[in-house]
Amino acid sequence: MTKFTVTVDAMLEPIMDRYLELRREELLLMEQAAEAGDAEDVRMLGHRLKGTGASYGFARLTELGAAIEDAGKTGAMDLAKPLIAEVRGYLDNVSVVFEERG
Repeated sequence: MTKFTVTVDAMLEPIMDRYLELRREELLLMEQAAEAGDAEDVRMLGHRLKGTGASYGFARLTELGAAIEDAGKTGAMDLAKPLIAEVRGYLDNVSVVFEERG
């Protein structure tokens, strides 16, 4: 599996562990919703991922969240499931480097 490194502002360091923990919790909910065919929950969770990813330096999560949100809007769980799996692979293999910016 590919390893990912994301460089973010050092001021995010105190909250980064919690941010990633919340994304992993939401990932579980997304996986469950997709399995249950709950397109509205998939859409909502994808939207949340899209909205927070780039703000914390995770542009790829924003991209995946947007695609998951779109799949949820159309009820396309066959499209959502591999995207959700990609989120899992990303979160399982990402490391964060903190950098002083200013």
